[in-house]
Amino acid sequence: MASLKSQLDKATTDLNRAENVLKARESDTKDTRYGKFDPNSNAGKEALAKLEAAGKKYNIAKAYYDNILAAYNKEQQNKKITGNQEGVSDEVQAAKQGITVEQLKTNRQAALDAEKTARDSANQGAIDQQSVASYSQLLNTIAADETQLKSIQQDLKNNFPTLYKGGVNGLRDWTATQAALQSIAERRGELPKNLQGASLREFLLKPSIDITTGAGGTGVPEPFGTQAIYNKSTAEGLIDSIFSSLNLGREANQAEIDQLFKELQTEQKKLSSISKGTYKMVNGRQVLVQESGLDPRTFLENKIKQLDVYKTSQAAKTEKNKQALASTALANGYDLETDFAMDLPNWLESINNGESIDKFKTAIRTSARRILPESVRSQIAPDEDLSTTFSTYMSNIARARGLPISAIKLNDVIPLAITDKGFADSKQFEVNKRSQAWWDGSPEGISVTTTFLNDTLKDFGLLGQGVRTV
Repeated sequence: MASLKSQLDKATTDLNRAENVLKARESDTKDTRYGKFDPNSNAGKEALAKLEAAGKKYNIAKAYYDNILAAYNKEQQNKKITGNQEGVSDEVQAAKQGITVEQLKTNRQAALDAEKTARDSANQGAIDQQSVASYSQLLNTIAADETQLKSIQQDLKNNFPTLYKGGVNGLRDWTATQAALQSIAERRGELPKNLQGASLREFLLKPSIDITTGAGGTGVPEPFGTQAIYNKSTAEGLIDSIFSSLNLGREANQAEIDQLFKELQTEQKKLSSISKGTYKMVNGRQVLVQESGLDPRTFLENKIKQLDVYKTSQAAKTEKNKQALASTALANGYDLETDFAMDLPNWLESINNGESIDKFKTAIRTSARRILPESVRSQIAPDEDLSTTFSTYMSNIARARGLPISAIKLNDVIPLAITDKGFADSKQFEVNKRSQAWWDGSPEGISVTTTFLNDTLKDFGLLGQGVRTV
């Protein structure tokens, strides 16, 4: 996959080209020294049609450019947060810091998590501050204006009868009014922004959601949801954008647009397509549980990848090669896009230009074998993956832990299966396995311990008829 920088460069070029075409088509609709532009003439109608087509392409190019620019800026921000150096491999950066590559990645993720926590805390602080300010401002206003106070008391009585126990008596019901407003302000502040209304006063006048009662009288608001319904023209723009991002060499034709839009409409009618938020009470507080619904872009992209135009494209061939490399990487204890992020774009480009994919599979296998002693490396065939080499050991660990073999990590097994002299024999492997922290609590460990205890009890005559086994 091309880097975000190269994608941004291409998007910039495409946007500039689309803008130039748009300006040229717009100039065709201007008055000239020879006469005025006539939108109703054949030439005028043709010029307007071309301008409309150019405007549509410009909008698509602009939307794609904005998305890539946002992704690129986020990537650069993450690099700034983690201290990641552009163009320097993880191995070199880790060595300079005196740590392993795995620790480097852990540190990066920790830095991103810390930054997100600080950002979320700041955002929540701003929301809380705004909620308090809104409540305080309203309180100050109605304390000095009994007419507004009575108006709010009427709204409280109409819309929040379970929270407001006073009447419409102005300052005589001040205590009850203040208590109700404080409770409402706090609950409103916990709602998503789109449900809070423009102000606390607006929320009192017309609540967007019932914050006082819920299912079973729990006081928790009912679930709410949103769903983005795409019209034909919006969907067409999105489809063209995906065709462009996949480098399919052309725009979608009308038949493809009709088919994809029909499938999108069908999917949008399903309840699973709705993004939902459900409130639950946890330790006396309302907690919002979010469930993501339909992502139209992802849905359409997956559908486009099922079309012949994609299956026969260079993009599909590149994706297939990438999956083949990912499979080889996984079979040797690697994550392709993480561990070979710097190499992958060049590898895929070389394969597209005719280089054999086997060359890069060999590079992955060679890299994985560097941790092995020569006595082990010399016994492995050049085209053999480490998951095949250590398959017997991995099966043994899977049985011991009561897990499928797919859940066993190759890198956790290799240290148990090798010695300086070669592969560990069954006796040494068994010793290594039983020294692991997980073994005592594993199904195999429990079984071995139980058998040992029962045999010991039998030896002492403490286990027999009428005596329970361990």
